[in-house]
Amino acid sequence: MFVDYPIGFWDMVSTGTLDKANTERAHSFFTSMKFGLNAGKEATIYHTWYGEYTTDITTWEWWVYPDGPGLENLNLQVRIFNQSRRPAVRLGDLVQLTPGQWNRIDIPISALHITEGETLHYMYLTAPQGQNMPDFWIDDMKLVKRPGPGTNTTININPSHVLHHVERRDFGIGIHAQDNTTEDAGTRARMREAGITFMNFPGGTNADEYDWVNSVNRRTGSYCRLTTDLYLELSEAIGADKMIAVNYGSGTPEEAANWVNYANIQNNANIKYWSIGNECYQPGEYDTRTGIYNHDAETYAAFAVETIQRMKAIDPNVKVGVVGAYGEESFPGRTTVTNPRTGVQTNGWSAVVLTRMREASVLPDYYDIHIYTVPPGHESDALLFQNMDRIDFWTGRVRQMLIDYLGDAGATMPINMTESNSTWSTPGIQSVSLTNGMYLVYSWAQMMNRDIGCWVWWKLHNQTMTNGNDHPSIFGWREYSDFGILARGIPSDISPPLNTPYPTFYAFKMLKYFARAGDDIVECVTNNMHLKAFACKGANGRLRLLIINSAKDTDIPVKVTASGSGLPGAATLHRYGIQEDENQSDISTTFVTFGLPTLSGYNRTLRTTIRSYSINVFEF
Repeated sequence: MFVDYPIGFWDMVSTGTLDKANTERAHSFFTSMKFGLNAGKEATIYHTWYGEYTTDITTWEWWVYPDGPGLENLNLQVRIFNQSRRPAVRLGDLVQLTPGQWNRIDIPISALHITEGETLHYMYLTAPQGQNMPDFWIDDMKLVKRPGPGTNTTININPSHVLHHVERRDFGIGIHAQDNTTEDAGTRARMREAGITFMNFPGGTNADEYDWVNSVNRRTGSYCRLTTDLYLELSEAIGADKMIAVNYGSGTPEEAANWVNYANIQNNANIKYWSIGNECYQPGEYDTRTGIYNHDAETYAAFAVETIQRMKAIDPNVKVGVVGAYGEESFPGRTTVTNPRTGVQTNGWSAVVLTRMREASVLPDYYDIHIYTVPPGHESDALLFQNMDRIDFWTGRVRQMLIDYLGDAGATMPINMTESNSTWSTPGIQSVSLTNGMYLVYSWAQMMNRDIGCWVWWKLHNQTMTNGNDHPSIFGWREYSDFGILARGIPSDISPPLNTPYPTFYAFKMLKYFARAGDDIVECVTNNMHLKAFACKGANGRLRLLIINSAKDTDIPVKVTASGSGLPGAATLHRYGIQEDENQSDISTTFVTFGLPTLSGYNRTLRTTIRSYSINVFEF
């Protein structure tokens, strides 16, 4: 929640005095929060989005330095999302405080009247009426999960319960039209090595600025090296399927239809997936319309209806998607619609777009979302895995919204994730760390478990930067950042040479050891929250097991079983972890045995140990 800066979606305000970067005292690193609360004043620690899930959370931990006596009378309260405040409790009734030194505070969430599993939104620190609090400092605040089961960690694979049929579009990368390296033989070799079988073009915000005919950025006037022709040739060279995001911000439905004609009719490119624009609801996205029509859901819906009709008139086989947010209230606009299921009125972007398209009887073939879960400048390593633990916050809300506004069609409409990374802007050193690679794999596997229609990581190349979060609490040894999975070689005084792989590249490459198009993702359950375990059944019926150990300092012994069958007594193990990252080496591959097999050659239970901070794929 706080370590020198607010973590993730947490923040702090106060009706008293508050310094969130105080250098007078610090329990760790450089700064702490200094509070001054006179009688009746209140500090609020709040989640800036929809709250924090408390599943597996046991304790609220922080360190406090009271400048004098009296802080024991501070009142603590919490509020669960969309509910009133829970009863207040006195700090001194929960812990003992010693003024003039740092005190560790460990408060069970049950003592704050929180039932595990509820969504925590606000935490209040209130000075009683008529009593001033001494100045106090707070540092290293976090919500603590229960410890893992240790040597009793188990993983069970259920091969008969299929969650997702793997497709080529599940291994996607974003390609930017201004990437001038795609003709390089080394670039193409790396793309094939990673196992990229799907590409999104022309990439990011560029989509709403891109003149595909002249390969020019309309906002800047700059020439884009990766033309449509070169994109088609690149996809053939590496054996990848293609996707295009047409220009909504400065384009027309006719222009989009002409692109389909050029690619699929004139060049027989068979591009199946086409999205209309890129994050068109975002105020910063390029939109040449003026007044009420700028970033307007009504205007976008009308554009989408006409564009879909024009594109399908050219090629009836194309699948055309619309871009949207996660919830019906996000990015409010000028008109209001009614949720058919709840009767609640809202003016959110997605609610208006889906309503107008339903009324026009022209529905999209898929709903296009982007997922970035970490606010820039608020990174922590634990947050990466925690955000993907709660993936249903994003995917579940989207599915419910589609059902609400589109009925049965919304229940089956694919949700395509066409862009993703950890943070969405000004990446810090975490972007090129092992932890971001672990996040990439965990994100992919969680999406497959939710049967998401496609998965695309942003992006192939960007460039190195040094203006992001480089806090020493973030794991990793590189002193720069990069959105790309491969170095672009610029700026030359900072960047590694062109196509040097980052951990996210090796993480992407690990996916092809685990699953390929035609395989099935099957149910896999573990009792240890620090292990992220997933299973795949190949087209040949053989099982593979993916395990991510998100515990930084703990190797975890585990017992693996498979429902209804035994497992072979040996496997090929592919691993990418701390050792490989520090040595800047490729994925390690070894042959491992799990003890003596039975006469049939199969074991009921396999026992192995998963190294800390590692990605592991077992091929049985």
